[in-house]
Amino acid sequence: MAPDEIAKTTFACWLLNEARVAGYDTDHDETRASILVIAAVALSNGLDTKATASVAEMLGVTRAEVTAAYVCEMRQTVLAALLDHPDLAEADARLDEIARTG
Repeated sequence: MAPDEIAKTTFACWLLNEARVAGYDTDHDETRASILVIAAVALSNGLDTKATASVAEMLGVTRAEVTAAYVCEMRQTVLAALLDHPDLAEADARLDEIARTG
């Protein structure tokens, strides 16, 4: 996904809003870049427990809220990518990985 596509995702918009609520300067370039990186990782590979906890702590939300904010969109993104390249072995491995993160 290109940066402009990532910025338009539901999860990136959620991160931006939560960062604003938490008191971050969301007009600052570094804040916006951090949001794009977090969103890109979450939507392509999911966030591990440590990353989820860090994002939750920074935003003042629960880990469950962070996971709920991205997991459906991540699954849709991963599924769309798999459908573009339908190698069944790869699809099976990725679906198992998704099942473990959800």
